[in-house]
Amino acid sequence: MSNTENKYFAPPWMKYPNCPSESLFWKNGSGAEYLLEYEKLDIEDEEYLNLFPKPLVYTDDVKADDSLSDEAHEYLDYEFKPLFVKLWTPDAKPKYSPEYVEDEYIFMYDTLYDDKSNVVQIGVKHYHSLAQLVTFAQMLLSDISSSLWDELKYTVYLNSIYYFFVSDINFVNEILHTGDKVIVYKSDNLELGMNKNDDGNLVGENLMGIAMMQARDEIKRVYANYDLIDWELSGGANSVERCMCNHH
Repeated sequence: MSNTENKYFAPPWMKYPNCPSESLFWKNGSGAEYLLEYEKLDIEDEEYLNLFPKPLVYTDDVKADDSLSDEAHEYLDYEFKPLFVKLWTPDAKPKYSPEYVEDEYIFMYDTLYDDKSNVVQIGVKHYHSLAQLVTFAQMLLSDISSSLWDELKYTVYLNSIYYFFVSDINFVNEILHTGDKVIVYKSDNLELGMNKNDDGNLVGENLMGIAMMQARDEIKRVYANYDLIDWELSGGANSVERCMCNHH
């Protein structure tokens, strides 16, 4: 359904981008009310979904392949697994293995990891920071086995950073502003990020930087037609865009 200006009623996954379809958020209150209104409009056809594709975090369509252990398969098939353990690729591996060429990458700094100024919401649960979310996930999976955490940790990083960015449309704009640049997550934690050694060379796995690049791809896909949403018709956006006047 569109209005006279060819604007559209917002899909649930963009109205409440931190709430995947299986979240309890949609069972009552504002979530249930919005979903009911959306379903009454009966607008989810091929054209609409081409404009506003469902993000990977909203569905549970990606299934594990045989490269993952039986333990991982069993955990991923568990109906009540945490919402931040959702596959983006069948092998749970990073999409990118970037080359780090001087002047062709940009830094993201690890201050955002501990930043408590923006709560990370996933469904009805709230985390004070990315660090709290990742630490909780590591404890949860490692309690089952350290190998399970090793297999699924990148999946946790990927989901966590996606939810961090989409919690605020200004974060969405910031990550999209990086274009197709390789992202280096600058950190002394050489699993999550990278730093320069005594020879001036970057060292580290940069898993969080790679997750940011993969999340950026998904955000590009999902938010490509954000400007076509009629937020007045949809009851308002979950966050308000600020002026980006200093960006070029």
